[in-house]
Amino acid sequence: MDQIENAAPQQSASEANAGASPVAKNIRFLGRELHDALRALTEQIPAKSRSPQELARTLKVHRTLAGRLLSATRTDDPLAAISRMPRSAGLRTIFQAAKASVARDAIDRAEAALRKFEQIVHTELGGWDGFDAAITEWLPDARERFELANKQLAFKGIGNLMGVRADVQLDTAIYYPAADGKRCDIAIIEGMLGLRRLRPSVRVPVAAHLPQPRAPQPLEYLLEDVPADQSGHHYPLLRRFCSSPCPELEAVQTGDMTNYMLAGNEIGTNAAVDVFAVNVVRGGRPLFRAPEDPPVRPHWSAGVNLPAKILLMNILLHDDVWPGSDPQLLIYDMHVRGLAPPDDPSRELDRMDVMESIQSLGRSVARFRASEVGRHVEMVQYVCDRLGWNSDYLRGYRVRVQYPLLNAQYCIAFDAPPIRDSDAGDR
Repeated sequence: MDQIENAAPQQSASEANAGASPVAKNIRFLGRELHDALRALTEQIPAKSRSPQELARTLKVHRTLAGRLLSATRTDDPLAAISRMPRSAGLRTIFQAAKASVARDAIDRAEAALRKFEQIVHTELGGWDGFDAAITEWLPDARERFELANKQLAFKGIGNLMGVRADVQLDTAIYYPAADGKRCDIAIIEGMLGLRRLRPSVRVPVAAHLPQPRAPQPLEYLLEDVPADQSGHHYPLLRRFCSSPCPELEAVQTGDMTNYMLAGNEIGTNAAVDVFAVNVVRGGRPLFRAPEDPPVRPHWSAGVNLPAKILLMNILLHDDVWPGSDPQLLIYDMHVRGLAPPDDPSRELDRMDVMESIQSLGRSVARFRASEVGRHVEMVQYVCDRLGWNSDYLRGYRVRVQYPLLNAQYCIAFDAPPIRDSDAGDR
């Protein structure tokens, strides 16, 4: 599957030249000194082989320490070496253990190099956490590890504070030409897998409904032609795909909005539930634009309100919906100014530079499988069948985010719709 990277925000000149700053040069210079000293020390350790297990056995240290030391000394890139090596306490444990078999001058050299490197790390970068953040600008693989580790910490901490978490948040949008041939309808499958409370008093929001003509309407309301003033008394879940027994929801009214909360107060892994629902927007997006219309890019966004291990976004488009348009992934911080339209240049400042990408899934429903959501293809087909849509004409794109950030907007934007020839007539 093709990968389309998150479009990077514009960088300032200082950001672009960060690698050439005095601090960066000193880190590289002192990092090479430390790297060379560690390599010289390791070569003197009389291990039978250069495996982590054998080195750990020889030094009588933990295998993880030995493995990180070997990983650091085997690379020729000093910055990569520093990112992989044990931190100060671990290195000093190794120095102490090596005294029995390594020449004193090799240990002294390594200790001196470590002290000099520590000094610049603490005085210029504020400690090892600051070093880990700074090095992501210079070392792509370190950046990936750094982002994932810190997002995981945020997931655990915020989940504990909020008292709720989920394994997977699913957001799948299907765009299909409307009957008028001018716009497209949108069906949105939303779900939470492994949703559970961590504290019994916590209220867990699952869905919301606003009885307005242009607002998303639950699939069952739409097909059964439920009047707006009679809707909202219950929320129609996709019961055949939810966990069994089907989770019960409680309605809580806030103004015109009806919020649906997970009923009960059960906690623990055995109380985890899977919840799915479908909403439909009729005529949600234009297929074409008039010559005088501005080139506004259609887009679809998802965000997380509850801590989730994985956010799985899928956008499935009929062949006649913006053919030839390439999607772009834009990620915004929306905690201050809310949702961002991709054509608003003032929101460039809110762009987040994180390592996420779009996968091109290809064409036909069979290509839309997801290991995290075992019945995803079945759900897509079910929704298409209920709406009378042909799933064979769908092409798909996916964004999979590990430990998605709260208050982040994950936005998939397409090229502006093509200008429609005034002589073409309606489709």
